Amino acid sequence: MPTDDSIAGHATVPVPDLWKGAHRDDRARPRSRQRLLGPSSIGLCRRRAAYEVHGTWPTDLADNMHAAILGTWLHEGILRVLREQYGAHTELELTNGVILGHADAYWAPNDPRRRTPGAQAIDLGVVEDVKTKSTRALDVVVRQGPSQAEWFQVHLYAHLLRTGGLKDHPDLPAGEPLPVDVVRLRYVGREYGQVVVHQRPYDEDVTTQALAWAEDVLDSSEPEAMPRDLDGPGLSIICDNCPFRTTCWNLDRLADDRAPQTILVEDTAAVTEALRAYADAAEVESAAKKRKAKARKMLDAADAGTYGAFKLSWSGGHPRPPEPDPEAMIRIIEGLGVGLPMRPGGRTSRTISVSRVPEAG
Repeated sequence: MPTDDSIAGHATVPVPDLWKGAHRDDRARPRSRQRLLGPSSIGLCRRRAAYEVHGTWPTDLADNMHAAILGTWLHEGILRVLREQYGAHTELELTNGVILGHADAYWAPNDPRRRTPGAQAIDLGVVEDVKTKSTRALDVVVRQGPSQAEWFQVHLYAHLLRTGGLKDHPDLPAGEPLPVDVVRLRYVGREYGQVVVHQRPYDEDVTTQALAWAEDVLDSSEPEAMPRDLDGPGLSIICDNCPFRTTCWNLDRLADDRAPQTILVEDTAAVTEALRAYADAAEVESAAKKRKAKARKMLDAADAGTYGAFKLSWSGGHPRPPEPDPEAMIRIIEGLGVGLPMRPGGRTSRTISVSRVPEAG
């Protein structure tokens, strides 16, 4: 082990900045530079996809996307395991001249490469997309299943394989239709390695919907001709991490710390519509909270387990350690005749009140 003296003697040796290098590497990746429409963008937001198609320069290339880069590194390891241990053909470049994508893994029917000890080759073609997720995002998949955009993505990979969209590949025939019978989504948790898998037969109707969505974007005259399909910064994690966030939501022109969504209200009719949406949602929310509170009380004595289509589990209920008592602290300080330390109060948050105006007559 080096001594303190030897460490001190080398303290000025520069240490390479891991994350600066990682971000440079990530931006140089082919997928970060492509300008054709990618399957991973289809089904998310038409305006974001249109920015990509029209070659708009990103305004929001963040330097703090550590989780995403960690996911990329983990993703590469997962594909290596699927390739070396289970015979998958990985990272297949697919295109029809308009859509360009990279399928994570493909197994051809009865391919000897896919045999594992004690198993036989399967007579079905399978294409798989691998996604790494945070624990919270993975919990959403467990509760709600894959999103429409994720099913669009893996179906488009299958479609491009089935229609001869494979480019040069060392083990598979390029430009020839390849059979795909099953599409699969594999989710892997970045923190603890949990794995959730969803698979289904290839569905031509899903592909048709995805292609229609893509055609709508490809036919656009400019990005601003496409609607914003998501709720915007602060309300959508996809918007929060969008490379076109500032351009799309005019963030550089916002005044008085107002919410980006204010640009959606252009006249009194839009204000009225937003008030109606707020009032309707508040009424539904109030009724739902009451139903939820009653159901929670009813379940208070139920044991953890599976009940029909639902799984019940419990957490918490442990004794808490002692907590500071602010009121007692104030009494002690006042008894000592010392003024209470204060800090700036700032501003109170703005609250909104929306009520329905009684109808006349």
